[in-house]
Amino acid sequence: MPLDKTHKTICRICEAQCGLIVRTSNNRVTEILPNEAHVASKGYACIKGLRMGDFVHSPDRLHTPLKKVNGEFVAISWEQALAEIGDKLKAIHARHGGESIAAYMGNPIGFSLWPTMAMNSFMQAFDAHKLFTPGTQDCANKFAGGERLFGGANEQVFPDIDHTQLLVVIGSNPVISKMSFISLPHPMQRIEAIEQRGGKVYWVNPRYTESARRAGEHVAIRPDTDVFFLLGFLHEVLARDAVAHERVAKYMNGLATLRELALPWTPERVAQVTRIPAQTLRQMVSDYLAADGAALYFSTGVNQGSFGLMAYWLQESINAITGNLDKRGGVLAGKSVFPKPAKSTRTRRSRIGNVPYVNETIPAGVMADEILTPGDGKVRAMFNMSGNPLLTCAGSNRLAKAFADLELFVCIDIVRNETARYAHYVLPGLHSLERADVPFYFFTFMGLMPQRSFTYTEPVLTPAGESRDEGLIFRQLCRRAGRPIAGSRLLQWLSNGAEALARIPRLGSAASVDRWFLSLLMRAGKLGGVRNMRRHPDGVLLEPNSPGDYLGQRVQTASGKVELAPPDLVERARALDAVFQRELDNASALKLIQKRERFTHNSWAHNAPAFIKGKRSTNYLYIHPEDAALRHLEEGAIATVTVGENALQVPVRLDADMMPGTISVPHGWGHQDADALTVARTTGGANVNSIMPDGPASIEPGSGMSHMNGVIARVS
Repeated sequence: MPLDKTHKTICRICEAQCGLIVRTSNNRVTEILPNEAHVASKGYACIKGLRMGDFVHSPDRLHTPLKKVNGEFVAISWEQALAEIGDKLKAIHARHGGESIAAYMGNPIGFSLWPTMAMNSFMQAFDAHKLFTPGTQDCANKFAGGERLFGGANEQVFPDIDHTQLLVVIGSNPVISKMSFISLPHPMQRIEAIEQRGGKVYWVNPRYTESARRAGEHVAIRPDTDVFFLLGFLHEVLARDAVAHERVAKYMNGLATLRELALPWTPERVAQVTRIPAQTLRQMVSDYLAADGAALYFSTGVNQGSFGLMAYWLQESINAITGNLDKRGGVLAGKSVFPKPAKSTRTRRSRIGNVPYVNETIPAGVMADEILTPGDGKVRAMFNMSGNPLLTCAGSNRLAKAFADLELFVCIDIVRNETARYAHYVLPGLHSLERADVPFYFFTFMGLMPQRSFTYTEPVLTPAGESRDEGLIFRQLCRRAGRPIAGSRLLQWLSNGAEALARIPRLGSAASVDRWFLSLLMRAGKLGGVRNMRRHPDGVLLEPNSPGDYLGQRVQTASGKVELAPPDLVERARALDAVFQRELDNASALKLIQKRERFTHNSWAHNAPAFIKGKRSTNYLYIHPEDAALRHLEEGAIATVTVGENALQVPVRLDADMMPGTISVPHGWGHQDADALTVARTTGGANVNSIMPDGPASIEPGSGMSHMNGVIARVS
């Protein structure tokens, strides 16, 4: 008799974390619908969340551990996998120490709290600290900015979007990719509401985006000139003396330095490189200053440029000095749900390039160098959890060489992707629908929610085949290698006991370590334990944000004030004349940007037929018709795109929405060698990250961000 069930859960592929209704029969998803009763998303969900069943039940789903033998993967038992990996890990650690062990944690598992905490505990067990994540490909500049301005990587602010009267959005396209560093289900409905209540929205972007078509005014900008746009904006604010002087004097340091730095950057001067007319910039400033509650906000398009950290500093300084920080309708610092972990006092730097760690992670732009460069600290063992850095990190070709050089390479995932081709072992982990979970770190510890809420979800499905919880895998590897999880013998003893209890009939999942851990967190957040939160499958609303409770009360800097003039950024700002001249010298060059697409998500969404139908089976070179004509390119032709000495070939798509001088190739493609992905390997396209620069010289000082937007390129 069919076992038909209906479950309520949350999507975990982006910050929105929308509520879903999942219908199953005999442990298979039959339908996924938006949950109209969910307290935050209220019936909103995107196509990717609604098609999760395509991925959890993929014919390519891993069901058993695999070992590479003579170049081929063969199925082995968990006992053999754990024994061999644990013994090799133990030997590498004994010979070379924790410096020789590294990990990469990808998406979408990065939006699940439990596995991310488990991997960190695994690294702590071996005194290992080289954790690579997608953060230095999309957002680490904001963490680095939070450290400098507000006193901690987790000290972040976001637009009070449901009350703002003026929103300037730079490098973001929420119709396609939602919004980063803010949990905002149904983003466009809430942005359109700004205009409906008499406010205004500006979209600053090199492309006339789908979002700009829906609401607001589009302002075209030359890629990777955002730092000059913001300097011009700041100059105009200060020229008008539109400063909340009393507020600044009481709660902020460094205004005089900020004023000195902004002085040379008039709207007329910055227009030479941004290509935003001076009168347009001045009008934007006028609208910003006239609004009772205004916010500047930027996202990935700026983050991935060469000045993402400086742009963050300038943006949030403008929001702060105009009185819009900690103000209704401005930008807010939300309250965390769980108590924040103690702020680290370590200041680690990478072995290669002496690059600072950001938010306890090492830049992915030096991953290949950390593996390939001989000497003390050379990475010899690598654990990759739910990531595909071969396609999503810059310098893919060097990464392939690096992965082949490892003594031990273990991938934990639900499928065997391109990166896993280089693994010695591939272990089957869980899909998000197969684990208990709570909202991601951004919300539970950082509070990046305009509408504060919380949801706990039980697993919707039992694990496929022999798939195991990632936390269990890491604990068992620690036990085999003789290293207690998180460096704590007590925690290892407790987890061993929990595993034993979980094998007792009828006790089962009630004794699972993940539920114990999540229950403790929820109790610390005064939400009650798992049993209480099961009574609220639609989530619970929390105490609303309170403008006025941040400045002078929760700023974490040593002074207790917002620091408007971080010394390293001030030094970089004083050297911008040379950058400005370089922009003028390259005025006729094409600049390559990346582009988000509705039916793709990094590299993992291409292994489902529904996402690659027809013309969606490849990526394209998007180019303005004028630029194409100059290069004798027609729609559908194959173009060669070159960055430095590296090139790729993709079909052409003429796009009048592109700003002339700008080209785009979406990332995450190039699956032709993915022998274990039966759908993705039939797609076309090319991996744009194979031509992106990597290494210490290619990343932004202070943030470790790889330069992946606004890269000078040639097309033929």
